[in-house]
Amino acid sequence: MISVALAVVAVQVGVLPAGDAPRIAALWPNSLTMASTRTVVAAEGGTVDPDSPLANARRLAEELRFEEAVVEYQRFLAQPELPTAERARATFELAFIQLVLGDERSAQMRAQEALELDPSLRLPDDAPAREQKFFKAMRADFESRTRLEVLPPGDPDAPQRIRARLVDPRKKAHAVMLRHALSANGPYFGQRMNCVGEICEAEIPLPRDTQALSVWYYVEANDAEGNTIARSGNTTTPLRVSIVARDPWYRSPWVYAGGAAAIVAAAAVFFVASE
Repeated sequence: MISVALAVVAVQVGVLPAGDAPRIAALWPNSLTMASTRTVVAAEGGTVDPDSPLANARRLAEELRFEEAVVEYQRFLAQPELPTAERARATFELAFIQLVLGDERSAQMRAQEALELDPSLRLPDDAPAREQKFFKAMRADFESRTRLEVLPPGDPDAPQRIRARLVDPRKKAHAVMLRHALSANGPYFGQRMNCVGEICEAEIPLPRDTQALSVWYYVEANDAEGNTIARSGNTTTPLRVSIVARDPWYRSPWVYAGGAAAIVAAAAVFFVASE
């Protein structure tokens, strides 16, 4: 009964043609796709523990127990320390299962998340045609989206000057904003970044009489209506920069100490010369 129900769902969302409904196992013919996935992950990120949530998720998917597989994938992805490539691959596997189950919105969001994690993500050569088609569509959409990337500081002595690259093929971005706070929990203050070509810059204002501090921040691109269309970091996972304030040269005591030493030395030379 489960296979029949899932076959109907697969036909409705266009994953399988009507004639293939009784053969929903065609999603993973002879379990080749999941087996190939295990091989790819094992080669790139080490051997997969057969008792891990990821191994369980793939086994359940092979058995067409997709709802249970979703739970196991979510358990696996909840682990904080995962290799990026492995997390991206598992995220896309989950996306395709959600598509089979008819949750197209979640499937697309998961697929985009996987590509953001690893833009070089690819499918095994023996992946089903429908999965390849879904992947190709998601990649095309990903490459046409507005994207933001925080860049390394241009000046090591000015880490408070934040730089980001804006990729906006459709020219939808109206403003790029820098959001910053003195605590990871906020509140976050915003200022517009100055963009020249793809490079956007803004400087985090420093409180007066502060010598050293940490600042949490993220950047976002907004469209003309103020909707966020791209982001690097967010309030949940902000970026962090440590800043050490430097006094201007005219306020540095070493300048005056050095100047005084120079005056004393000059006076001594003049005295010796006069003798």
